Amino acid sequence: MKSNFTIKTILKSPMTAISRNIIDRYYEYRQIKQVTDFKKLYDSRFSLVELITAHDALTVGSKLRVRISLYNGYNHSLTQGGDLLNIWLRNKDGNSTVAGYVVDNLNGTYTGHVMAFWAGNVTIKVTVTNTKEGIGLYTNYVQEHGSYKFINATFVEGNIGEITQCAPTMSHWLRHQYGGFCNLTEENYNIPLFCGKPKTVSCTNWVKYGWDDSLYYDENTKKILGYKDIVLKPIHLTIVPSSKEDLYFPIPKVPCNKLPPSLTWNSTVPSGFLFKGKYHNLLCQTTVDSTKENYRTCLKNLTVISIGDSTTRQWFLRLSSILGIRDSANIPEKGVWQKYAHAQSPRLGLDIEWQPHELPFHGTPGSDRKNIKSVSFRLDEIPAKSNAIVIIHWYGHIARCCDHIALREHVRAAKVSIVKLLKRSPDVQVFIKGPHLITYFYARKPYAYIGMFVEQVLLEEFKDLTDKIIYLDQWDMSVAKENVNIHPEPLLDDISLNNLINFACNTI
Repeated sequence: MKSNFTIKTILKSPMTAISRNIIDRYYEYRQIKQVTDFKKLYDSRFSLVELITAHDALTVGSKLRVRISLYNGYNHSLTQGGDLLNIWLRNKDGNSTVAGYVVDNLNGTYTGHVMAFWAGNVTIKVTVTNTKEGIGLYTNYVQEHGSYKFINATFVEGNIGEITQCAPTMSHWLRHQYGGFCNLTEENYNIPLFCGKPKTVSCTNWVKYGWDDSLYYDENTKKILGYKDIVLKPIHLTIVPSSKEDLYFPIPKVPCNKLPPSLTWNSTVPSGFLFKGKYHNLLCQTTVDSTKENYRTCLKNLTVISIGDSTTRQWFLRLSSILGIRDSANIPEKGVWQKYAHAQSPRLGLDIEWQPHELPFHGTPGSDRKNIKSVSFRLDEIPAKSNAIVIIHWYGHIARCCDHIALREHVRAAKVSIVKLLKRSPDVQVFIKGPHLITYFYARKPYAYIGMFVEQVLLEEFKDLTDKIIYLDQWDMSVAKENVNIHPEPLLDDISLNNLINFACNTI
């Protein structure tokens, strides 16, 4: 039976680390407003993964190619593309692993590409990470409600308090729920925020915020949104040594701190890989090993400012621990906090800080809204002639609420402040932390699609600044290491932080 939708947009440059045009598919995905027959989705039981590369070419340093053919629950081949797939190669223990890329042929078949950098027994793994049906239902849900998950605003006047739901986009659904809006955009540093109008309290009496996990879809939609990250039948291979050695890969010649920033926005997959637990950067030559002494030397008399969500807070905690200054932040070992944090040692010349980005930020219910500042606000506080290292990240909380249109408002506001900052403090180094793969089952969101539109928005909005700011790719290794949670495992954080230090360090 012919589909009532058409996916026709070819994804440009699928081998690049940053998505180029997933947003061009937005209205194509939006055609999928309802799915009544689950068996019409791809089915891993019938779908095929076949090696194209000749067996006599399975040598170290070769590119492996596979044909992926998706079949539905009726064992009929799919005739359209639009599903998002991941591919990677790993050894049995997972301490040697590398991500590849997948080309959508728009006819229900896909071609996977992955490099074989080392010899031995390996497995090619492929997942249908997001279905087009799941993406379609997600995008339509966000468009109808103004947000995927809301945040709550608490309004207090005297002894009267009232809580309403808030979204980054006005919607008829939210207006109908409350009979009107409070436009809190100005209070949110001019980033759009609209909350249901309280019945008994003025909009001007907004004092607190917090997450709201309410969702308003049926069980069928829930099932489809949860149908993601399914591993297809793996291919087991033996890679034989080449004429050179058991490990062969292109060794970068340019040190990371000398690499033109624009190349970080145009890197190809893979940007790095693991071999026997050691990370190999393929984009640039790393010269700084992960030691306390090295990091202290590199960061002496520099301020590291990290703005984002709990994954950048995780970087803050990890870095402060490596530097041996975490105790100075007076942060409890357990518990959650969503407010400014600062660790320092004036004696050692070390100073690092973290703060959450602007709302929508899905913090603990009842949190003081004054703890939330915008990215722009913090950037505007950095003085002239600063040499700070600035890390900016939007992703986890964007995934809970926003489409690409809402995200663009955040990025554009920050860009204005970045331009001003680089003018008054040309020695500041600005890093944009990219998204990572999340496969946690109960997070019923199309994270691959969301990650791709985040990448595209960042690239488009910063296109005239790519020669001045550095992009830190997170996707590659999160795929290769089969990351599950929103908070990546320590190894992934250590890899990312070491990449950051290698870009930023000019003293080793």
